[in-house]
Amino acid sequence: MAAENGSGGGEGEAASAAAAVSLSDKSAAQAAAQAAGEATVAFDAAKEVMERLRHKHSHLVTELEVLLSELGARFASSPEERLLVVVYTLLHRCYKYPTATTAEVPMSFRKELTGVCRACFSADTSSKHANFVAEYKADYERDLDPEQSTFPTTLAELIDRLKRWKRALQSDVEDRLPTTLRLEDESPALRGMRFVEVEVPGQYSGDVELNSTDRLVKLERIGADVHVVRRHGSSYRCLTFLGTDGSEWRFLVQTSLTPAARGEERMLQLLRSLNASLAHHMETRRRGLCYYTPAVVPVWPQVRLMEDDAAHGTYGEVYEVNCARYGREADLPITLFKMALNPAVTGAVQGAEAVLDLRLKAYSDITQHHVTENIFSQFMYKTLPTGSHLWTFKRQLCQQLALSCFISALLRIGGRTPAKILFAKNTGRVFMLDFHPAFDSKGMVEFVEPVPFRLTRNLHTFFTPFGVKGDFVAAMAAAAQACAAPGTNLEVQLLLFFRDQLMVWPWRRMTPAAGSAAGATLLGPAPPDVRVMARNNVDEVLKRLPCIAPTPPRVGANPQEQLSSVQKGVIHLVEAALNPKNLCRMVGPDSQDTEE
Repeated sequence: MAAENGSGGGEGEAASAAAAVSLSDKSAAQAAAQAAGEATVAFDAAKEVMERLRHKHSHLVTELEVLLSELGARFASSPEERLLVVVYTLLHRCYKYPTATTAEVPMSFRKELTGVCRACFSADTSSKHANFVAEYKADYERDLDPEQSTFPTTLAELIDRLKRWKRALQSDVEDRLPTTLRLEDESPALRGMRFVEVEVPGQYSGDVELNSTDRLVKLERIGADVHVVRRHGSSYRCLTFLGTDGSEWRFLVQTSLTPAARGEERMLQLLRSLNASLAHHMETRRRGLCYYTPAVVPVWPQVRLMEDDAAHGTYGEVYEVNCARYGREADLPITLFKMALNPAVTGAVQGAEAVLDLRLKAYSDITQHHVTENIFSQFMYKTLPTGSHLWTFKRQLCQQLALSCFISALLRIGGRTPAKILFAKNTGRVFMLDFHPAFDSKGMVEFVEPVPFRLTRNLHTFFTPFGVKGDFVAAMAAAAQACAAPGTNLEVQLLLFFRDQLMVWPWRRMTPAAGSAAGATLLGPAPPDVRVMARNNVDEVLKRLPCIAPTPPRVGANPQEQLSSVQKGVIHLVEAALNPKNLCRMVGPDSQDTEE
């Protein structure tokens, strides 16, 4: 009887579990159906609005349709340029893999390489770009297809082959594709188009009020030259929009965007709202502190226009110019650092202290023999014409970088590789590429870097210790004080920002167990869960803000506390960012690439 009762109890529990799973699936299906219904209603409403606008402003709609269709179809990268981006990405993935260079290529990476090989030379690519496939497919599959017998056996061999492909593709792209194209060849429709009612895009960004539309510039035509901008393997077409007032606006046509690109646009909106707080605070207004927020105009789901300037360049380009000048390989420091850590990865060196000493020794050897601390200083000394220009540029760059470091430390945004730090060589304005927080399976900001923000040896040398302890610390502390001042709406802005970020975060990439722990389905967390996650992230940010903002000494405090700096929170962060023990713990290309 006991056995029968136990058996019956087990069957009852199994039935209950099955019923719970069925109920969960049914709830998920109902939620999906409700979301689809809401999307249908929104689509129908938008369609009705567009039909009315099309009927009332037929000429404007015609001009916009021509412009948008040409931007989406005519200015994509060539297949050689796309393959170069793939090789760049795979090479950096190899650097970041926690595997010894003497070990075999991980199975997960092999599967990824197989998928990349199939995607690069798919049937669609073969039909549209037959010459490209005939030239590269056989050699690429022989060198980088895991299903071939000639695939490299170790990670070091794979890195060498990817480097060889990177050099070959760079040479082919630079030799075959000029830096300037003709618009009449790329898009005859835009070359002969004279716009009448279309405005220059991007003017509604920033502080332009909707009732001041008379100050908005109309678009007259597109410039005759299409410039090709190459940055770290990526190639973009740059168009010049000519306004009716004679002004010129340069925009990069960025294609093949990932969903993370929308996060960058939301970050720009947050920075624009923070500029209002900086403008209302006395210390930041006195220093003229404000974030540089270029205009970003979405065209299609995977195409957008991004404001650019001929003087823009990345921090990583400075290092690449130096390596090209002296005939050095740009990736050599990363390769040497990864090879030096092989004993720690294989287990020959164990213990946290021993591994840290190994990292510190490798870091010191590379900084002494391969990457000096004056690369950026030499580049700017040769770029700027006079000492007055240099002093002004140095002060502006120092303050702009302080603002970026403040928001990095506040929101815990990492991944600031030299290729993602964009600056203007004439004004010192700084803009961070791919600048947005990442989230873990519980919806909290994920940050694993040992440094609070990026302040490399080369930047410290260029600013000098006086500049870091003066302009940098003062600007960062002033920005924190402006955000912590009474009357600011920082909390509301952060709630909106985190809510939007969490709603579009790629939850499908999370493991099923992690997703279920967060209460997530294939569509992501439910709206109540998103609000809770956003609230938790905002609370963490508001806890960090007082630690960065200046703290005056308490009334009646001891003499030692009264003599301490009110900027001690920022000074502590700067010391952590410059500490070699923290820098050597950075993983992948973030540590020893160019400017440490």
